[in-house]
Amino acid sequence: MKKIITLLVVVLTFNCYAQWQPTNGPAGGYVRNFIFDSAFVYAATGGGVLATANNGSSWLFRNMGLNSCDTKSFARIGSYVFVSTDENVFRSDDNGLNWQPAGTELDGKYVKTIVACHNVLFAGTYLHGIYRSQDSGATWTAVNNGITAKYIYWLTTDGADIYAATYGNGIYRTKDLGNSWTTINSGITDLNIMTMKAFAGKLYASTMGSVVYVSSDSGNVWTVMATSIPAVKGFAALNGNFYAASYGNGVYKSTDSAQTWVAVNTGLTETGIWAIGASDSVLFVGVSSGHIYRSTNNGLSWSLCNGSNTFKAGVGSIASSGTTLIAGSHGSQLFTSTNGGLNWTATSTIGTVEIRSVISKGAMVLAGTDMLGIFISTNNGASFSASNTGLTSKWIQSLALCGSKIFAGSGESGVFISADNGANWSAVNNGITCYNISALASDGINVYAGTADSGVYISDSAGTNWTPINNGLPTTRITALQHISNYLFAGTKANGIFVLTDDGTSWNAASNGLPLNSNIRCLYVYGTILFAGTGIGEIYASYDYGSNWILISNGLTGSPVLSLCASGNYLYSGINAGGVWKRLLSEITEINNLQINTPLCVYPNPAKDIITIENPQLGVQVVIEISDIRGRLLKTIKTNSTKTNIDISSIPRAAYMVELRTEKNVWVTKFVKD
Repeated sequence: MKKIITLLVVVLTFNCYAQWQPTNGPAGGYVRNFIFDSAFVYAATGGGVLATANNGSSWLFRNMGLNSCDTKSFARIGSYVFVSTDENVFRSDDNGLNWQPAGTELDGKYVKTIVACHNVLFAGTYLHGIYRSQDSGATWTAVNNGITAKYIYWLTTDGADIYAATYGNGIYRTKDLGNSWTTINSGITDLNIMTMKAFAGKLYASTMGSVVYVSSDSGNVWTVMATSIPAVKGFAALNGNFYAASYGNGVYKSTDSAQTWVAVNTGLTETGIWAIGASDSVLFVGVSSGHIYRSTNNGLSWSLCNGSNTFKAGVGSIASSGTTLIAGSHGSQLFTSTNGGLNWTATSTIGTVEIRSVISKGAMVLAGTDMLGIFISTNNGASFSASNTGLTSKWIQSLALCGSKIFAGSGESGVFISADNGANWSAVNNGITCYNISALASDGINVYAGTADSGVYISDSAGTNWTPINNGLPTTRITALQHISNYLFAGTKANGIFVLTDDGTSWNAASNGLPLNSNIRCLYVYGTILFAGTGIGEIYASYDYGSNWILISNGLTGSPVLSLCASGNYLYSGINAGGVWKRLLSEITEINNLQINTPLCVYPNPAKDIITIENPQLGVQVVIEISDIRGRLLKTIKTNSTKTNIDISSIPRAAYMVELRTEKNVWVTKFVKD
């Protein structure tokens, strides 16, 4: 009981004076989709779901329950509104006030697009094909008969059939609610499809190469639309008119079923349009800054209607290079800051807004993206160039360094290695059975790979061969890995943290002080301190190699905690739709000084055979206990001596805790057996 009381006092004392503070960004953005349900208009953005009940006169974020605010697409069935994200599909039956995961089958999957047809819901994913739900999102089944595309970019329906637009494979169609799919690319030469829309008995499809195709026979044959409109990101219909939103060129309108088009941009001061939609009387466009414009007169004029709803990006990865802080966001680009987050600059040299992982090596920075592979900077993140030679997957979600080698974990093709600073890559997967690599770590000699559904692997041969190391793990779903001293730590989706000692025989729970069954989103090491960020927006620190965890997130707002990184004098944290927060490292180090009282002196440290413990309570009997980091008691000594020598020659090389107790006080410190 005394141990627990001591720890609580430390936590309460520290939280009274230490706070996290938000930096000035990075800014979120990218309004991607709209939907109207007769009462509300919803907008999917890089900062979550915006909703308006007055046709855009005012907007509010409605993100309660969203584990990811990188929102993509909407659909409606009955009383439910559905929104897709880069981690799942969520549904709400109370106008977006509360969201719940729609089933479990899509948990962890990037769902780019959803559509409803005949009360059946379809979800198009990256890397996992198409799923179907016939019970309003309660359960999902993969329906990929005929589908070979990796990236399902857009789903639409003409009321009878369903169409899947893809990146790289053109268009698929199903006439039997997803039981089978066939390609319908006759006449299409650019197979990178960006958006589709059915209007007035025809189908329209826009490509990334700025070509718009039209079909009058349900997609059997396509022809190029007579009027050229570049970079169409979306179509909408209102009051019999047809609208096309062009990235960089604003809005075009047709009053004659897409035979002729005119630009309608009066009042539209931003033309980087990503989405267009309509209620029953108002037209809306969303732009890359996150702003929304509306037109109440069929596009004749536009006005900004959410200028006050500024929001921040969801920062999934943070690194530092020199004095530059680098933040990779989910859905809102990569940003750099040279003044501790006071100002942020978005890069223009990475061709996607989805940054899945960031790592630095001197002045070199590597960024893994969602479908464009790896980008490398040699100037501390100021500019990037693609570097994908040898990669068979362009979805890179984890990166790690091991000596002079770089390892990249993909979402579909396992692990890749580069021995020439990322210029060339080779697959190294012998022994790995799950190619969805969720985390990578290294101790400088060995490389560790955490997977989405088959646990952890180790390679002591620079990736040439891998061996599973899962003994003692109650789950095979790994979310984070970190190595510190002689210990490997694994964060899991719903089982907290586990530790593996250097003998590699078995994992043991290392979650003392964490909430039960914690969802660990990230792990980070600074010196001898291990940090963990959770799915409920908390950050914990361990000063004793995972034996105990202390909450250090006082003042932090938002969840989940997606990333952690120390740079300069601060620990930085990336938050879902909350940008980057920071806290002085000196404050965090003070917890260690409070928890591990300095009057208790143990030397030498590290030690080989004998340690000497100096008793801070002269002439008072004390009890000295030595335990390993999992709390197992190894030695107990009672003494009145001011100095006590203890033989540690028989215990393994590792870190240990020393506790010295009197009737009134407790001192705790640690030492390392070399």
